[in-house]
Order: sequence, then structure tokens, then C-alpha cells
Amino acid sequence: MRNMGYYYSFMALAILGWGLSTSLIEFGLEYVSPFSFLFLRFSIASLILTPFILKIKFNEIKALLRSKWVWFIGISESAGLLFQYLGQREGVPAGLAALLSLIFLIFVPFLSPLILDDRINRYHVLAIVLGFIGVTVIASEGDISNLMDFESGSLLGIVLLILAALSYAFYIVTTSRQVTIENPKTDTTALFYIILVIISVVSFIMMILFETPQLPSESIGWLWISMLVIFSTIMAFFAYFVALKRISANSASVLLLLQALVPFTIDIAILKRVYSSVVIIGVVFVLLAMIIIVFIPILEKNQSDTKRVE
Repeated sequence: MRNMGYYYSFMALAILGWGLSTSLIEFGLEYVSPFSFLFLRFSIASLILTPFILKIKFNEIKALLRSKWVWFIGISESAGLLFQYLGQREGVPAGLAALLSLIFLIFVPFLSPLILDDRINRYHVLAIVLGFIGVTVIASEGDISNLMDFESGSLLGIVLLILAALSYAFYIVTTSRQVTIENPKTDTTALFYIILVIISVVSFIMMILFETPQLPSESIGWLWISMLVIFSTIMAFFAYFVALKRISANSASVLLLLQALVPFTIDIAILKRVYSSVVIIGVVFVLLAMIIIVFIPILEKNQSDTKRVE
């Protein structure tokens, strides 16, 4: 059996890919409308993979389509993406939008006992509190008033973003249910492909309903979409499904907060943006939450193994 480092490395790839998506989406939305962007992102990823996946994974795909949990995964992730896009269109400030979409961290521990066999431990609670404080400080850049710069329609946007977070929480726990309880031998490549197709179909329907379909207005728009497809879709989603075969939903929900640090790192290292010391403290809180989630289970396991030896 592979050690946990193998699965944490895949989680790191997912965090990197989804962390990059914030910047890539921001760049790309300058050249194409939101739902057209969402549809292009997932449909292109699906089309790239279709010839290979159907050739080698056709039977696995047919088997997975019979699982209700696979459909729950696809619909919940689609709902999360759509609620987030709609919420951000309602004038919610970017910092608050980012924070609200990450409060799946709070929902997951309450859903896990209902859908999974996971129980919430004291260190999970501590990590949740530290992580949420850290993300709040980062999103507000040390000034909570930055999150309260409301525009007309913001209340509806806040409600939609909370629904997005709830949908992402369902996505995390239903994925964990499928790959750990329903079928621990779930083919993650086939599952990944099915979810891409479901999101593509749902985003196409929403694009037709909410806006006039369009292509990027300039060639650089295609560059941002291509990078989003490769790094934030194909790489990130596949890595995430592999990681959840061993990493619990509660732990994953905390680790995924690290994606907030990726654009932060890009700002500092590439764009040379200077942040206040308060924001750096927020980063430290998120990193502490990660350390608690990763290393306390390892220490507990080592203590348990030592007692058995004695």
C-alpha cells in the first residue's frame, strides 16, 4: 500500500492547480463572459480527454454511471461553480467572494457524519478555526471593512456564494463517499472524466439561459483558457480524486484552504505586490491549520503503533 506522502503529493497538485485558477479566471474574464468561459474550460478539457478515456476506460465509465453518488458529485460541483459565478456577478467585493466560497470548511464537518463514517476530532476544530481566521485576514487584507464594500444586489450575491460553499462541501464529502465507502477501487480517471462532462453539460445549459454564447475577443483569451484547462482542470481535478482515496473529507477541506495562498504567492514573487504584516499573519494561520491536519494524524498513528509494540 502506498504511504500517505503519495496522496499528499496529489493533493498538493490539486491545491496548486485550483490556486492558479483564481488568477487565470481573472485574466480570462477580460476577454469572454463568465458562463461562456466556464463552458469552454470544461468542454475543451472533456474533448481533449475523450478519445483516450473512451478507448481505455469505457467499461469503467459505464459502471460508474450507475452510481448515484457519481451524479451527486457532478451536480454538486456544477452547482458550486454556477452559484459562485452568479454570486460574483451581483457586486460582491472580490475579497468577500473569495472568503464566502471557502466556507465549505465549516460545512464539511457537519455533513461528514451524515454521509461518511468520519468523525470530527478536536484537532479538526482547531484547524478549522485557525484556517478560517487566516483566510478572513487574507481576504480582507487586514481590514474587515474591505469585505463590507457592498454594492446594489450584494445581499443576493452573498446568499449565492454561501450556496456555492455548501455545494462545494457536498462535492467534497460525496467524492469521499464514492472512493472510500461505495467503491474503494473506483477508477479515478473514469470518475474524473464523468465529472468534467457533467459540468460541461450543466454550464452549457446555463450559458444558453443566462447570456449570449461567445468566444474570447482576443487570442490572449485563449491562452488563459488553455492554461486553465491544463493546470486548473485536467491536472487539479484528477489529482484531487486520487488524493481523496486516502485523505479524509475533513482533512481535505482544511488543506484546500492553501489554494488561497497560490495567488498570494504570485502577487509577491511575480507581480512584486507588497502586503502588510497583518496579511502575513493570516498566511501563518492557514499554514498552522495545514500542519495540524497533516502531522497530528501521523503522530497519533506512531503513538498507536508504539503502544502495540509494547
